[in-house]
Parts: sequence; C-alpha cells; structure tokens
Amino acid sequence: MDNDIFKLQQAKMYMDYLANGIDPVSNIDANADTLHNERIISCFRYISDVLTRNIYEAEHGTKHSRTDFYITEEQCEELIVYPYDRKVSELANEINRVTENNGTKKLSATWINDWLESEGYICKSDLKSRIATDKGEQLGITSEYRKRDNGDEYYINFFTGQAQKFVYDHIGDIITYRNERYSDTEHMMPFVDYPSDLSVIEYIHSNPDKCFIMSVGSYDSVSKVGSYIAVLLFKGKCKTLKKTNIPANSVKRCILTGIFDAASVIKLPTDVIILTSASLGFNSPKSKNYNFCQEIYRILTEKNCSAAFSVCHGKRHELNSIVRSFGL
Repeated sequence: MDNDIFKLQQAKMYMDYLANGIDPVSNIDANADTLHNERIISCFRYISDVLTRNIYEAEHGTKHSRTDFYITEEQCEELIVYPYDRKVSELANEINRVTENNGTKKLSATWINDWLESEGYICKSDLKSRIATDKGEQLGITSEYRKRDNGDEYYINFFTGQAQKFVYDHIGDIITYRNERYSDTEHMMPFVDYPSDLSVIEYIHSNPDKCFIMSVGSYDSVSKVGSYIAVLLFKGKCKTLKKTNIPANSVKRCILTGIFDAASVIKLPTDVIILTSASLGFNSPKSKNYNFCQEIYRILTEKNCSAAFSVCHGKRHELNSIVRSFGL
C-alpha cells in the first residue's frame, strides 16, 4: 500500500476516534492528557501538512507538486537560531531538517543567496563569490576573505543570530522569488550550490554517494573540430572516456559532448552530479547549448538517475587537472 495512503487512513481513524470522545491510542475516554500524547500531536501535524497542500491548490487553482518545496508555520517555529555565526549552507540545512518529512525537494542555499542579492543584502565580488553589502553588514552578514594553498581566492559569508532569524522569517519570500524566477524552467536540470570553501577534491569526498561526471575539452576555431576527456567517479572507481576530431563550434560544445557520452554509459540508477567550472547552458534557455543540455538531462532521467549540476567557479585549473590526470 502507498505510504501516503496508509498515513491518511491512520489520520482519519484517529480523527474519527477523537470526534467520538475516544482516545485512539488507549481506546478509553479522551481527556486532557490525550492531546499531549506525542502520537496524537504527530497526527495533528500531518493533517496540518495535508491541509496546507490542499489550501495551496485551492488558492492557486493548480495541483501542488509533490516536488515543490514548502514549509508550514509549525515547522518554521522549530527552526533553531544559533548564538554563533553560521554559513548559508548551514541555514539551508536547518530548513531542510525541519521539512525532511514533507516529501519534497530540498531548499538550496542558492535560493537564499539569490533572494538576498535581489534585496541588496549581498552582491557578486570580483572573485565571483558573493559578499555582504553595507545593507547586509547592518543586518549581520559578514564576509571573510580566504585563500587556498593552490592560490584560489574566495569570500565566505557568515550570518549572526539576527541574520539567521531574518532569513527564516522570509522563507516565504525566498520561495516565491525562486518560483517566479524559474516559473518557465521547471524542466531544467536542478542546480546544486557549490560550497566555495571546499576544493574540488574535498567537494567530491563530501558526497561519497554521488556519481560525478566531469569533462574538459579543447577546440580549434580554424578546423572547427575539438576533443574531450571525460570521467565518471563513483565510490572510488573511475571510468575515463576520450574522443578527438569532434565537429563543434566551441570548446563548451566539446565539454558537453564528453558529458553526454559519459551520461550515456551509466547503466544503473544513481545520484549524479555534473561538475563544471563554468555555466554551460543547463539553466539558460537562451543559450545555444540549452537543447543539448536538455538532451543530457533526458538521458539521465530515462535511466532513473537523480541528476543535478554544480559549478565550481574559479576552480577551472583544479578541475581540469583532476580530469586530465585520470586521462593519462
């Protein structure tokens, strides 16, 4: 039996008992202690979530997709504001902690950053990472400069308790902004925010259950042919693909061809992250490579893979070095 149907039947049974003055747990007359029973409270929360979805459908005249992120008022009250500074990824994790049982996609740290930037609290820096504006600093967002051993430079933002609460208080605005911005792009491959404080290797190691696809390419504008080296990394195992003399019109096309071929060799359903050093057109309908990106997404979804892409801005040399080392 579908788990959702079972939960609904259980909730209905509880409500029928309570409506007749019977404690559904002990099967005796209900009293004040009944409403403090954790199982009863959990049932009420579940019914509240169901009603939230029904209200959404009624207000918007459309069915609320099971993948659409949402959060209830009760869940908002469960969010913890910490007395010490936290990163935006930790804020997103806290929100996803309380909404874990909603059965929807997770809220991305990128959604928070995009909304904060639209409201003028952060802006893009010369290093491509985002930093706090004067308005953001007044709110409680601070930006720290960091430099890796390999010379990569970036900024990382921290949120005080006041700034954390501000984000939590505006989750509805964050979701609305995200939905309005991507209302015409619901069939795009999901984007995974790349934590700027991690190297490429560290990022891969922090996602041991993911299959990573990475590709590098070269292109000759005179002959209009190129080549690629692509790798699939999964649980310590690596598969390398190479191809030369590829008819193409740019190096991005060569890189995407490598990603396409790598996606094509996957045999079993798995969680896939396509890791690139620049945007290749996955979330840009106006890009000349967008249709090709959609074809890659189609191949992966037909294999029942959960696919997403992530961009490690400013780490092109590190990513290229890793891919080429596997291609030797």
